[in-house]
Amino acid sequence: MRKPLATLSLLLATALGETALLAMQKPCEAHYEMTTYYLVLLYRGPNSTGEVTPETQRIQEAHMANIGRMADEGKLIMAGPMAEDEKLRGIFVFRVGSLQEAQALAAEDPAVKAGRLVPEVHPWYTAKNIRVYPTAEAAGAASPPQGQSSGQAEQEVRELELRRFKALTDQDTAALDQILSDDLTYTHSSAHVDTKATYIASIRSGELKYVSIAPDELKVRVYGNAAVITGRAEFKSESHGQPATMQLRFIDTYVRQNGRWQMVAWESTRIPSP
Repeated sequence: MRKPLATLSLLLATALGETALLAMQKPCEAHYEMTTYYLVLLYRGPNSTGEVTPETQRIQEAHMANIGRMADEGKLIMAGPMAEDEKLRGIFVFRVGSLQEAQALAAEDPAVKAGRLVPEVHPWYTAKNIRVYPTAEAAGAASPPQGQSSGQAEQEVRELELRRFKALTDQDTAALDQILSDDLTYTHSSAHVDTKATYIASIRSGELKYVSIAPDELKVRVYGNAAVITGRAEFKSESHGQPATMQLRFIDTYVRQNGRWQMVAWESTRIPSP
């Protein structure tokens, strides 16, 4: 059995053990019926790369649409990406009638069919009608914007970051104007600081041109109306006509304002050559 599954099983077993202890202490409050759910571990597939292309964006959009459809049908009750495991990319929890049905649902996901994800399906026995949060108080702590789960917010910010990279390579200043906040501060790896206006102007004039961007190790953490992204990427660019290739680590900050996420800060650090 793979290590992530063993770790996850230990965490789930610990949680259920605490529930059982609570049942012994408060028998009148802890009566519940057990049932079978299906836990789907989504591993990185052979066609998964950090490259952002129109095709990978199309697959991601179809993947998210499929998640929404399965949730609307009542078959998917939980879904979300993993933050730190480079092999295990995400988890589904299905509420369906059989293992075969769960396997069929997982196999039909667009990202799975494209080879970007590989599913591993396991029956999971736990309390019927489980919820993400055990209490209303816990659900309200550090909650995302109304009507949006933390997983949804994380995915939304991640997709926006990938659209930003594509806008840079496409020299799409209109898209950048929407993604970047008016009070953006961008600290380059050279320590030069740009505002939104000066940064977009350099791209519009051709003074700065991004040839390609290959992001990797993207991690998104959401804190209410703010989100922090860390990652690394290979940037191939031209500055004043001079080509350059750099490996960078970066940290980005997004804030949800006026009903949408926008980047307010971006800082890059050059990774030294080995």
